[in-house]
Amino acid sequence: MGEVDNRPDQDSSIDQLLSSITGGGNEVTESIAKEQALIRIRVEKRRAHYVTVIEVDSSDAKSINLEEVAKTLKRKLAAGGTVKDNKIEIQGDHRYRIKKLLLEEGFNESNIFIDENITVVQNK
Repeated sequence: MGEVDNRPDQDSSIDQLLSSITGGGNEVTESIAKEQALIRIRVEKRRAHYVTVIEVDSSDAKSINLEEVAKTLKRKLAAGGTVKDNKIEIQGDHRYRIKKLLLEEGFNESNIFIDENITVVQNK
């Protein structure tokens, strides 16, 4: 008769405990997304210089902080770059170095594909 329902308090304490154990949901989600992400690395020749383009599968790009990944790549490669749509563009031909760096960042090696050809982009 005089029972008190403590479930809301228990639910919030369980959520807090799980959050403290996993370090928050965002880090776990991003880690899983990195392992499952399909990545294509290719080089484009634009005018007189090369640009390495890293394309991330659109379903995984939302869970991965591409801005942070680009920032890390630019710093470690000592190169400029930008993020556009689901692509990271880094100045210069860094295909193989980028693959190594992405592996260090937690991406799955079997999901990283490197295009050996150089695409020439014509100005319109």
